[in-house]
Amino acid sequence: MMASSLPSSVRVCECWARDGLQSWPAVVPVEDKLAVLRKLIEAGVREVDATSMVPAKLLPQFADADDLLAALADAGVRTRVLTPSLHGVERAVQIHERLGGITDIGFPISASESHNVANLKRTHAEHLPQVERMIGCAHDAGLTVVAAVATAFGCPIEGEVPQEAVFAIADRLVELGVDRLMLSDTTGLADPERVTAYTTRAIRDYPGVDLIAHFHDTRGTGIVNTWAAIQAGAGCVDGCLGGIGGEPAVVEQNHSGETGNISSEDLVVLLERAGVHTGIDPEEFLAAGRLAEEVLGAQGRSQALRTGPALVTTGKGVQQ
Repeated sequence: MMASSLPSSVRVCECWARDGLQSWPAVVPVEDKLAVLRKLIEAGVREVDATSMVPAKLLPQFADADDLLAALADAGVRTRVLTPSLHGVERAVQIHERLGGITDIGFPISASESHNVANLKRTHAEHLPQVERMIGCAHDAGLTVVAAVATAFGCPIEGEVPQEAVFAIADRLVELGVDRLMLSDTTGLADPERVTAYTTRAIRDYPGVDLIAHFHDTRGTGIVNTWAAIQAGAGCVDGCLGGIGGEPAVVEQNHSGETGNISSEDLVVLLERAGVHTGIDPEEFLAAGRLAEEVLGAQGRSQALRTGPALVTTGKGVQQ
């Protein structure tokens, strides 16, 4: 039998409250969001993608950011907040100083310049100076910076994105001092070979930077790509209850940026069955998934939620 290159453990970030709900058609009350988040924390989740600093007039879903973050201040979890502009970072810092509840601020920049213009209304030359100020502002407040290189494996506008274009942006972000980095699969075009190559290169070139695996399941390859990233050394993986959400749609050339996240229920069950420990109780985690479906009044895409985890563990994987 071939020796496994899997680590003994990996960190899982649950993205339901932010990336999952960002494009949800109805505003979810903060009490319901917190009920799901508390259930996740009870299950053992120790990092959440919680909310966004996008103006409420643009995304009413996150008008409750202050109340949600105040409730998470003493929860003992790592809490990411999306801050796509300098104003967003400044607002996050103000909330953190007043209420607590934030550990990490994150922002995207697309490897594809066309996508960056469509998504953030800025060219790379216009955006990178602001990124530098955003990183400085966050670090001055003692917050960790998470940068996502979007369209790393393909663009809904340009199609293929060269590897060197991806790493030119990643190199600059690391030079500017980001602490954590995602090479994000915006359109679900990644494959395990490229994921392995990109992850291996990032870990080699950026020692000390925490690499986060964030993949979409547009073409049914999200979990296998996450698996490849874990094998190549990514220390943190993202998923979302029910596989809901994903990037906002940017549609051209028959590609869609509305992709759907990986189902975190399926991901956690897979990892625990393989002996890659997450610190999460799968049964309790599935209960959080059921609660999320009740809150949304809709069934998600998790297979494990329908079938159960069927875990029989020995501490080193599943007993056959």
